[in-house]
Amino acid sequence: MVGQILWAIPISALYMESSQDIPSVRIVVRGLDLLKTGNLEAAERLLEEALNVARQGHHPIGEGMAALCLSNICWGTGRLQQAYRLAQRSCEIFRQQPGPDQRHNEAVATLNLGLVRHLSGDTGALNEYYTAQGLLDTARRYWIERNQRERVNQCGQLAKWIQHLIERLITLDHYQRSPTLFLPIVFADGATATLWGEYSRDVNLILEGKTLRVVPLRNWLVLTADCCVFPIPPQVWQQIQPPSGHIGDYVLTHPGDPQPGDLFYIALDSQGTTQFIRQPDGKVVTTVQDVRIIGGRGQKNYRPIALLI
Repeated sequence: MVGQILWAIPISALYMESSQDIPSVRIVVRGLDLLKTGNLEAAERLLEEALNVARQGHHPIGEGMAALCLSNICWGTGRLQQAYRLAQRSCEIFRQQPGPDQRHNEAVATLNLGLVRHLSGDTGALNEYYTAQGLLDTARRYWIERNQRERVNQCGQLAKWIQHLIERLITLDHYQRSPTLFLPIVFADGATATLWGEYSRDVNLILEGKTLRVVPLRNWLVLTADCCVFPIPPQVWQQIQPPSGHIGDYVLTHPGDPQPGDLFYIALDSQGTTQFIRQPDGKVVTTVQDVRIIGGRGQKNYRPIALLI
């Protein structure tokens, strides 16, 4: 299956925890859950609803989040003018918000604006990148004081990516100036790898120096920071035949319950038991022991979004 790719990196980096009681933010969260299933049109409609609810209710943080998410979707689907207007609005809103935690969102919004300008061939994106670096440094110090290690690591990852984007933009070689997009991906056993690609081109996963090709399982592959990779036992392919004919050693997943059309899903429990469950009949194809759980407790489900070959 040939899929289209949406790099939802700014969306992935938003800080929402302190604002989840705001009605428009709750709608944003629903929209992002829908986005991960690959249903971009329905997700965009819900995010537009969130934008309207935020404006009517005078909830600037909700408006800023909805505008940033819509901007990310727009530049990810080639609508750069609309993306630019929404990105500017998101920056304006978060710039006005008090509190050191909102410097995190201001940094993400500024990075997003820089990406839109970069994709448009505007070297003025450097201004946003440099500003975002300073804001991330402020946010990182704030998260360190509160022992929020996940946020500290996220700021570090974004800062490294921004530095890479700056280097791409100032190169003398015009053909090397397009943005390189990448996300750190967690493996089920705690290892990490990197998803990378050029804007609107194919995406690959780099694992210990080896390049694995990403084969999407749906029309839209939405890449977010909570993607996770599982190794696939050989016996899975003895009972499940992908329509594309491709089989892989690994599968890229999103946390969440299975969706109609999924070939299988993966269920984890707190004891390290991993089950590969065939859809739609719910048959357990194979069970794997001793998988280290990353974060959280209890049962977790993961939906396959792409094979890694």
